[in-house]
Amino acid sequence: MSCPARRWWLRLEVDEPESRVAAAIDEVGTIIGLATAGATRDEDAPTDWELYSINVIAEQQGSGVADDLLRVTVGDNATTVWVLTENARAQGFYSRHGFRIEGATTVDEVTGASEIRMVRRSAAVER
Repeated sequence: MSCPARRWWLRLEVDEPESRVAAAIDEVGTIIGLATAGATRDEDAPTDWELYSINVIAEQQGSGVADDLLRVTVGDNATTVWVLTENARAQGFYSRHGFRIEGATTVDEVTGASEIRMVRRSAAVER
């Protein structure tokens, strides 16, 4: 009999039209990364597509998992993403994938953290 605390139900839900949710799963079935993307939520966005979130567990960062999640969720679409102003690692990751700081800023309503918008205008991915 399995322990109820070890059984998890995972429900991934994104309300935006044509959105995509991707999960990276290791060889034993553990989720090691998640990403969501879809139609932009910003009225002033320079693209029609937005990466809403991408997260990879610490042990898998630098392994290529985030590259795969980005490829699956945004593909070749011109895309915007909001990044924490203080997160140089994430900004470097997005820069390697053709994103550039666009100039718009915001403060997250929940956390109070400052964010900047990065934009990839073309489908060409820089490596």
